[in-house]
Amino acid sequence: MRRVARSLALTLLLVLSTCTGKLDDAGDVALTVFLDNDATATQRDAVQQRLRSMPSVEGVALETRDQVYERSKADFQDQPDLLADLKPEYAPELVHGTVTDSLIAEAIEMVMAEADGVDGVSFRMADADPRPSRIGVIVRLETSATSEQRATIQDAVRALPHATSVGFEDRSAAYERLRKRCQGKGDLTTQLKALIPHESWRFTHPLNGKGSGVSDLMTLDGVDGINLVPVEML
Repeated sequence: MRRVARSLALTLLLVLSTCTGKLDDAGDVALTVFLDNDATATQRDAVQQRLRSMPSVEGVALETRDQVYERSKADFQDQPDLLADLKPEYAPELVHGTVTDSLIAEAIEMVMAEADGVDGVSFRMADADPRPSRIGVIVRLETSATSEQRATIQDAVRALPHATSVGFEDRSAAYERLRKRCQGKGDLTTQLKALIPHESWRFTHPLNGKGSGVSDLMTLDGVDGINLVPVEML
């Protein structure tokens, strides 16, 4: 399932890289929770309830395994290489929600990732019309990334011709940023204390159809994932 999720994330990068729109830094964040293949009905219900209880979260809904498979067949009918990765019995069940306060979306993602029955959580800029002219890009590093892999990732990020406001954020800086943003947002700050954020490279990038190389970062060893988000999230 993780291979499928990575393929879908890569496809999203390629699709969004061709979008255009006027400048609008603000935006909602679409959050998707991937349930374990063996998640129980009780765990599935608990995940939905927990996501609904999060501050600034709306539109929580379950997408069943059959629904995911049928949607994927339609969405990627012209991309057989992606469909080859997805079998009906391996399609994940998903819980979707929209975070209307993008500043706390990462904190909610981290907390939900620790829930029983959850295999992983992804987030991205929610669909908007028109699209913003720039987007935030978060390149997360694996905790096991070697010095050599880190150097390669750094060189690749800094070589992107259209990236601006490029910066690296270590775990302590990430935690402090999220802690401040979660103040006054229920018990999110308390729940974050036991969690360790990812290290990441963060930058802005235009959505103007230019060849960017952002999607190529997914292929680098040591990269855990890439998220496309509203610029204000950075």
